[in-house]
Amino acid sequence: MAYITYQQYVNLYGNSPITEAEFPVYAELASDMIDTITQNRLLQGDGLASLPAFVQTRVEKAAAAQVLYFTQNGLEAVLSGQTGQSFTVGKVSVSGGTLANGNAKAGSLLISPLAVALLEQTGLMYRGVDVCSDQVRRFF
Repeated sequence: MAYITYQQYVNLYGNSPITEAEFPVYAELASDMIDTITQNRLLQGDGLASLPAFVQTRVEKAAAAQVLYFTQNGLEAVLSGQTGQSFTVGKVSVSGGTLANGNAKAGSLLISPLAVALLEQTGLMYRGVDVCSDQVRRFF
């Protein structure tokens, strides 16, 4: 199930470059990417609705940012990692770009930097190990 609806997306970013009929594909893939980078914590727990409102809002905004990232960079290019290194049209020449960065890991090209920044605020991306002596328990 997607973490963002078309109406929520439009409320955040205005008119969408994709239609409402196309949106569910983008939203589902964006939600899958969020599940991947959060180590499926939302799926393993009681779901998004069981989390505090602050976390719910950040996850929804991260999903919207991921959909926007897919629309701006091209869904096929992002998912396959295959982009043109450069091209020329008339007198204009374009080289490289974010997806053409040879130094980036393939997985990092799939994720919107804004989505990562939003999710980092929630604790869902925590990679450490909880121990019995932890004073504060996390909500997931």
